[in-house]
Amino acid sequence: MRGAVLDSPLPSPKTRSAPRPRQSPIDPQPGENPTLLQKYNKALESYFDKAVDSLIEKAGERVNDLVSLEPGTSDLEEYTHKLAGATRVYEMLLDSAWHLTDSLYPARHAQYAYASRPFWWWHYYKDFDRHSQEFQDQFLSIETAIDSTLDYDWRLDHSLSQAIADLPVLTFSSIRSTLRRELNTPAPANSESKTLKRQVTVLSMSGYSGQAIAEAAAEHVAFFNDADLVRLDAQDLSVLVGDYLGQDWAYSRGSLSTMGFRAAEMNGKLYRDPEVGSRVEDEDNDPDTGVINIRSSGSLEDELQKIKQGGYDPFGKWESLKIDKVLDQLIQAANLKQGSSREKPLIIHIHDYVELSMTLEGSMLIARLRSLIDATWQHGSRIAILGTSASEHPSDEYQNMLRDLAMGDFVISRHIDPNRSLMQPQPTGGSQVSDNSFPLQDMDLFVENVRNVNRMLRMLGGQQLLDLSDEHMKGLMRVTDSRAQMLKKSILPLPEVFNIACAAKQQEKETDGAAPVAVIERLLMGPLRQKPGQRFLDDPEPEGKSDSVETQKKAEDSQATGRSSLKLNEYEKRISSGHINRQNLRTTFDDVHVPRDTITALKLLTSLALVRPDAFSYGVLAQDKIPGCLLYGPPGTGKTLLAKAVAKESGANMLEISGATINDKWVGESEKLIHAVFTLAKKISPCVVFIDEADSLLANRSMLGARASHRSHINQFLKEWDGLEETEAFIMVATNRPFDLDDAVLRRLPRRLLIDLPLQTDRAAIFKILLKGEELDESVSLDDLAQRTPYYSGSDIKNACVAAAMAAVEEENEAAAKHTGPEPYEYPKKRTLLSHHFDKALKQIPASISEDMESLKQIRKFDEEYGAKKKNAKKSMGFGVGTEKKHADANEARIRPSGP
Repeated sequence: MRGAVLDSPLPSPKTRSAPRPRQSPIDPQPGENPTLLQKYNKALESYFDKAVDSLIEKAGERVNDLVSLEPGTSDLEEYTHKLAGATRVYEMLLDSAWHLTDSLYPARHAQYAYASRPFWWWHYYKDFDRHSQEFQDQFLSIETAIDSTLDYDWRLDHSLSQAIADLPVLTFSSIRSTLRRELNTPAPANSESKTLKRQVTVLSMSGYSGQAIAEAAAEHVAFFNDADLVRLDAQDLSVLVGDYLGQDWAYSRGSLSTMGFRAAEMNGKLYRDPEVGSRVEDEDNDPDTGVINIRSSGSLEDELQKIKQGGYDPFGKWESLKIDKVLDQLIQAANLKQGSSREKPLIIHIHDYVELSMTLEGSMLIARLRSLIDATWQHGSRIAILGTSASEHPSDEYQNMLRDLAMGDFVISRHIDPNRSLMQPQPTGGSQVSDNSFPLQDMDLFVENVRNVNRMLRMLGGQQLLDLSDEHMKGLMRVTDSRAQMLKKSILPLPEVFNIACAAKQQEKETDGAAPVAVIERLLMGPLRQKPGQRFLDDPEPEGKSDSVETQKKAEDSQATGRSSLKLNEYEKRISSGHINRQNLRTTFDDVHVPRDTITALKLLTSLALVRPDAFSYGVLAQDKIPGCLLYGPPGTGKTLLAKAVAKESGANMLEISGATINDKWVGESEKLIHAVFTLAKKISPCVVFIDEADSLLANRSMLGARASHRSHINQFLKEWDGLEETEAFIMVATNRPFDLDDAVLRRLPRRLLIDLPLQTDRAAIFKILLKGEELDESVSLDDLAQRTPYYSGSDIKNACVAAAMAAVEEENEAAAKHTGPEPYEYPKKRTLLSHHFDKALKQIPASISEDMESLKQIRKFDEEYGAKKKNAKKSMGFGVGTEKKHADANEARIRPSGP
């Protein structure tokens, strides 16, 4: 935690900017036009005349404060503080008087040097229009604007515009006033802590990605509200909470410990190779881009909303308890620092607030932190949250999150340009001089990279080895070589931070003070990945590419827009919640035991066009394709498991559709959602649209009890389905009631794959797959278990294996309870499953399928009529008389005989 209790704030921009004197920007030569020159002088005269009047009044107040102090009764610190304030007011008065004189006598051409920007700097730089020679802000009078600035500046040893750079002073005043009201407003007397939720003040800055201005604004808000300040950012929270959960950056990386780097990725600060964004010919058809955008705009949005409403937790109960504990300790430690019954107010400053809200872990941490802080406020503490964020080029996703936050919180967004604000004006008779040789944002990112390396060093068991005051580090700050830009223009990814920290630790071990050499060596190496055909690392593009400049520009544009490249409408965003992220799936075809020809057929249908695009470039395959596939069979045979394996290994995007996704209570909305299914499939093609339990969505329209809305839904679905020729989308349907599907749906599913109940050899293979990670006693025979489990589906076998493992754990617990020795009971490192464990499990888990099940007979009838191995001639009546007993073996329930 980087906390700060401010009595005299030291602003980050002031301490980090170069200590070079600044020339006065007031140039009494706006041009050759005498009319403009007269207007210019008149505007300056009016401004500084009012400034002098205000300062004379404040100087009198400061003198009265000094006179009111009785000799011997006031302490030296209070006297020194008031004397310094009075001195600053007289210095500002003298400065204003000289500028007023110069505006009356423009031929003087006086120049002034400032170590810190004067109080009028922001007004002149931001408010003064050089074309009209007037101040632009017409809402407030000049007197009000001057008074507002002077109220801050006389209390500081620097001007507020020096601290917060390009952030408007009136915006700062609004934030300060809002937090003051939050701190001074008591909690309602009859409210419950679980339902109580205050709004948060959030400041979002665009045009700038550093932390210095946000830190300075928070420090000054706390100072002028006489409050203590605790400052946290995404990296602080990831280190604090991650360490408490046993996660770190080095060898125990987890979703929480790496959360800060994901936040840097959200606001565009994380380093990316230049070639990453070069393939932008058709981003809408990029499957990887589709995966990222759909997850972020669909299901992630829903999960974030659930977190805010308290209905979703991405962590387990034990992890959640530990997270609550560490956050509670953080707040309690901050309260204890105040150390008196009349405690000072406390402001919790959370930087990267918007970026954290865009991740599951960050959103959950903010929700927990807000809940704990509101509970502390309800118990009488004066405490509030200030959230800040900075993104140079906010993506659409970032701006959407801002709009979502603005629904319940006080969100302020401002575009700033601190680099231009830091520029010195051109002195009269000289060349342009700038103190911007190392811009503020560059320094912010450089400092954050150094801080991350030092954090990693501490996690590796060392100490902070990189010091910004070191000569090597000062030299790195001024390096202009393109290879050093990665430290100044972006945040290094976690693997690079780890590599540099390990090298720095080794260098320091060999030679004291040599740690910065590791950073220099990394920069000398240049980018990690060289482009194909590039002769030298400092070449912008490989030799022989005439369109290198255009390609590089496209890459930069792609990187700036980031994850917002795929545009989705309202309905597509709702449908996109069913997009399956392949990285989150663990099921492969090796984990599913079905006939090899079934797996081969699925691979051909879903991924052959990706593997052999040349085969689909001519002939019938270029004109038509099989539009869909039906997976049918008894419950629990692995249809959904096969779909997961397809999503994992096919290389195509998969979109899962269910009744909850489509059905809507408003008339016409469901049809629009069905249309969105197919338009979204086109955008993320190649795509497999998977409909599980399809009988609920695509049931026969002639069934008794069918509603008119259901008929309308199927009609819309069939209409959209016929328009898929232009895309690579493929419809895969799974059901255990295929006989309930509409005839028109079956026509569009020409490939029908039966997922049958397993035979004895199949059950033995399923037992082997499920128990591959368990220790089995010699008495356990998988063939014997397979023989004892007729009618068992794959799901039944899985449940039986789970029950056997739980029986073994139960025995271990009973043995531990009976243990009476002097030494504590030691659980075995790995449980061993015995035969009686399976005996117990089979008694608890019976087969869910029986030969007399009516649905089994109907599936068998459907298979004989519509299956891939249907008879040459159908029965005229279609009732399947005499076919029910044509199954494989005795004591086996099968849909289709296994023999010829």
